[in-house]
Amino acid sequence: MRTMLTLACFILSLCYCGTAVSQDLPDDILADQYLLEAKKALENGEPQTARRAFEKIEALDTEPPLEFFFFFGKLLVEHGTKVDDARQGQASLKQFVVNIEKSSEYYRPTLELLSAAGRKIEKTERRQTEEAKRQVAAQERASTLKDLLPSLLENLKQQMVTVQGGTFTMGCTEEQSSCDDDETPVRQVQVNSFRISKYQVTQDLWEAVMGRNPSRFRNCPRCPVENVGWDDTKMFLKKLNELTGEHYRLPTDVEWEYAARGGQKSQASLYVGSDDLDSVAWYDKNSGNRVHQVGQKQPNGLGLYDMSGNVWEWIEDCWNKTYPGPPADGSAWKSRNCSRHMLRGGAWTSYPRYLRSSNRYWNLSAFLRDDVGFRLVGTP
Repeated sequence: MRTMLTLACFILSLCYCGTAVSQDLPDDILADQYLLEAKKALENGEPQTARRAFEKIEALDTEPPLEFFFFFGKLLVEHGTKVDDARQGQASLKQFVVNIEKSSEYYRPTLELLSAAGRKIEKTERRQTEEAKRQVAAQERASTLKDLLPSLLENLKQQMVTVQGGTFTMGCTEEQSSCDDDETPVRQVQVNSFRISKYQVTQDLWEAVMGRNPSRFRNCPRCPVENVGWDDTKMFLKKLNELTGEHYRLPTDVEWEYAARGGQKSQASLYVGSDDLDSVAWYDKNSGNRVHQVGQKQPNGLGLYDMSGNVWEWIEDCWNKTYPGPPADGSAWKSRNCSRHMLRGGAWTSYPRYLRSSNRYWNLSAFLRDDVGFRLVGTP
């Protein structure tokens, strides 16, 4: 009776995978039991549990059951995360298929898994090759930009436009339309002289200074850099000023609008440089859903390009909706909500009302988007 009970318990242990495997059994019997555990785990969608069971089989001092090579290969091909998993799975499946009859129920599934393993390996190797090429290209480009950096910095210096100081009327003036509350009431503001960049900061300059290009629309060196937050501009400015010995910075809200309106050559136009938006700006109707090279549209009276459209431009000021309120001397507003900073000018994504000279906008300082960039200001 005792013998029959023992035999019954042994058979149950083979059939029920949830029970602990007795370590007193022969290695070939243990291998069969671990294989049952692994198969059950795969059926239950537990690949990690199956992997541990297969590892136990590999640790035994016996030849694994033939089905081990199929199910182990299946696990590695279907659930492996590395190309080495696919290669190991492929090898296991090859060892299995050469030892079974073509009439076996596993023959066709094994061939399908081998094809899947081959595709996975090929795709991974192709991706690795492409990544290696990209890295080489990036290194070559970084070397080229390093060589070009002196000329890029000299071009920047030459492209700074001097804006003579003066007094102007800021806000929702008569030629502006559909004004928002943060543009009124209009007020007289005194501005000191400053220099402002003719163009928005371009991708080639950013990459030469920072060593990387964060833009979505890459491979366009003379397009504005985008996907940069206000905080990112500060890191760029720190490095740029260390390289040049200059004191470049972001424009203040007052400086930007004064320059956009033409400074002492003030133009009473709806947009920056004209009432005809298509002549001066890339915006939602003509941009083709992308950013464009700087300087392709007409400039304003000071020779400044893309101050309406292409990309929004970060401003030095903290965001404050109350208006008026910024310092009357043209300096930046550094109080109130400084987790947010101002944006000006509109972008390739914008509706016309956002491209007006007086329009004011804001976002979080760390905000990143493919239609936000900036231009530079310096002292005379």
